[in-house]
Amino acid sequence: MTGPTIAVLGATGNVGEALLARLAASPLGQGEVAAYASRATRRETVDFGGRTLHVRTLAEAADSGASLVFCALPPGLAQRTVPSFTARGALVIDVGNSCAGLFAGPLCLGDVRPIDEAAVARAGGLRTPGALGWMLTTVLAPLLPLGAWGVTGLANLPVTAHGRLATEEFSEQVVASFNSKDPPRRRFPEGIAFDTLPEDVDAGEWSDRERSAAAEVSELLGVNPGRIGVQVCTQPVFSGMTAALHIRGVDDAEAAETALREAPGLATAARMRSLRPRKVMTKAPVYFGGVRADPAGDGIHLWLAADNLAGAGAAVPILLAERLLNAGVTTEVDA
Repeated sequence: MTGPTIAVLGATGNVGEALLARLAASPLGQGEVAAYASRATRRETVDFGGRTLHVRTLAEAADSGASLVFCALPPGLAQRTVPSFTARGALVIDVGNSCAGLFAGPLCLGDVRPIDEAAVARAGGLRTPGALGWMLTTVLAPLLPLGAWGVTGLANLPVTAHGRLATEEFSEQVVASFNSKDPPRRRFPEGIAFDTLPEDVDAGEWSDRERSAAAEVSELLGVNPGRIGVQVCTQPVFSGMTAALHIRGVDDAEAAETALREAPGLATAARMRSLRPRKVMTKAPVYFGGVRADPAGDGIHLWLAADNLAGAGAAVPILLAERLLNAGVTTEVDA
């Protein structure tokens, strides 16, 4: 594979760092790679497989001449930045679906929804699901042929899902608590150290994060989004997410476990105790376990654990980019 010229936007964030780590081990990393971040960043360099990359401003990215762009920016910045790259013919990977509704690139997820090369060429790139959408889609896809029609449950996100500044504040809150000092409360006004935060919504409402995950599952699998009702909370851990799910429509727990074991993007462990955030850190699959028939005969229950950064943040977008370039996909602007 001939290495393209690559720009990583948001390189100093949690997802950006994970992307660079995975990119350094990919054939894509053989090309020229440049790191960009907003002026608000406090870091001047990032690591890239043992090499040091100077972090440039987003304003400089527009003149980079990059042919492949990984956008790991927050939604507001991403939505203002991505159009300038697609307009001049770069292939853009919108990591985490920050440009949903504003970028026509198809939503893709490895073997679950293969790349529509023509749609990618027309739009100038593709979108990848957020961490929760990735986890739910990956586990639900192999169960659809068994009759699965809906899922409810609770997903526990790590602090890294809220961005770099949130991660730093969490660390500061932990230290302040041990030292009997007032902790900073910029990103988490109610605190997060040694606590659990549900999504802050009005009674009867679903949060934007919860609705977005349901919409991604619907787009990827064709499932009615009204049948995806997974609540979200944030746990005081740095990385790694878990979920306890109730999947309806599947009658045979043994057949479900067999289908999950054979499905791409999934893995399991010999012991349920291994399926926790710290044990799955840096690993790309979604891990499942504890598959049990519902006591009332209403589907199955199971437990999931995954690294949101290594999986949805890095492995998914880089695998798709590799497949795009191997297939010789270019944008219609280039063509």
